[in-house]
Amino acid sequence: MSQDPLNIDESSNVDDKALLWIYVNKIEKLAGGGSWRFECKSCSNSYVGSHSRVMTHLLPEGKGIKGCLKVTPQQRVNLKKLVDNCKERLKRAAPKAVPLPSSSRNMSSSSLDYDMSYKVPNATESDPKKRKGMGPLEKAFQNEAREQCDGEVSRMFYTGGLSFNLARNPHYRNSYVRASQIPGYVPPGYNALRTTLLQKERKNIEMHLQPLKNTWKQKGVSICSDGWSDPQRRPIFNLIAANENGPMMLMAINTHGETKTAGALISAKFPTIFWTPCVVHTLNLALKNICSPLLSTRNNEAVYDACYWIKSVSEDVNWIKNYIMNHGMRLVMFTEHCDLKLLTIASTRFASTVVMLKRFKKIKTGLQQMVISPKWDDYKEDGVERASAVKKKILDELFWEELEYALSFTLPIYSVIRTADTDKPSLHLVYELWESMIQNVKRAIFKKERKQLNEDSVFWTAVHSILTSRWSKSNTPLHCMAHSLNPKYYSSEWLAEEDSKKAPHQDLE
Repeated sequence: MSQDPLNIDESSNVDDKALLWIYVNKIEKLAGGGSWRFECKSCSNSYVGSHSRVMTHLLPEGKGIKGCLKVTPQQRVNLKKLVDNCKERLKRAAPKAVPLPSSSRNMSSSSLDYDMSYKVPNATESDPKKRKGMGPLEKAFQNEAREQCDGEVSRMFYTGGLSFNLARNPHYRNSYVRASQIPGYVPPGYNALRTTLLQKERKNIEMHLQPLKNTWKQKGVSICSDGWSDPQRRPIFNLIAANENGPMMLMAINTHGETKTAGALISAKFPTIFWTPCVVHTLNLALKNICSPLLSTRNNEAVYDACYWIKSVSEDVNWIKNYIMNHGMRLVMFTEHCDLKLLTIASTRFASTVVMLKRFKKIKTGLQQMVISPKWDDYKEDGVERASAVKKKILDELFWEELEYALSFTLPIYSVIRTADTDKPSLHLVYELWESMIQNVKRAIFKKERKQLNEDSVFWTAVHSILTSRWSKSNTPLHCMAHSLNPKYYSSEWLAEEDSKKAPHQDLE
């Protein structure tokens, strides 16, 4: 050999995990895994493989590759000794295997009485019937074996940084059930999971999705997009293909540092492709403008002044909810008088304000019974003044009148959100849904103000301006075409519902 193993300086910087690479010349890295095309420095023959094949070539201990004829027996002995020394160093450097928690009486008294490396339990160690000092019940139920298995599974979560939500995955339990039915089963390793099994699973999923893809040419398809932020606050852009047969996830893209102009570019190049904003998202933004007005845009002072009272009602509801939820005894009193629970709604959920107001209306009687009960005034350990303020607000009829008024004109908007937020196609219904929604909102406001529909209303003007502004930003010719092609709007039954209704080809609007 060009470099005699007898003269190897073990103190030199050598990779103990792949020591024998120094006895070959690496020619070319092959795609996937750790395989190389290499040339032996002793016999000058070329082979393909990983470090294990280099070892088999220099130390003929296996099959699949020809042994090196230039290596002498003494050199093989020295190489073998060198490899064994490296394995011993790796074993000493490996993290110590901490014993699994157990309630067994036979546990070692010393926490240091264990091997330096991890060992897979053999059949004798894991079989409770072959262990001594166990009672008949323990043998029957295999208590210690179950504890050890639970400890092994939980340690996999802790050491691998796995989310505890993985335990809710149905395949998590199914995989263990299947494995328990195959004696001696060993789970797939690192390479199998990321290569062959991954490719096999992808091929299987694509095969089952093919019937859905085949309907795209016949019935058309819409490419839907949705933006969100992951736990690392990266802007993620989902692309989903959807038609009447169902949605299909295409891909997710990290759009950090990118501009969202792809839709405009496609529409400019292909006039027959329409960008259609999400109706549900549009209505949710309109609800936010109404229920949580901000004095940040130009010329919106009138809208802010008209809608600010809704924001006050919403803040009072959240204040009462937080007070009850954050005080244990108050929460106990609440559960005694209310069958329904208080909701904790994320701000990103559609119509979160309306959902919270609806729940408070349902539990109004229970809340009032709670604060007039003797327990509410007798308990004085979490702030008497705040408890008194909460009681005063819950018993304030003006507060409940404003809450019910806010619900009366926001529920029509919420109803359209519920109708459109499904997998069913609703593009052909948008015109009618939007028009009837505006009329229902107007009737609710004018009924409260005791005015005729042809009179002026400052509040209705503010709400109407928000709705029309959102509609003008999301309306596209595709909505009009879908409405015009719907046979329902030409039927005599639909036209007879109201005198103002006209067939699409006769409606100038």
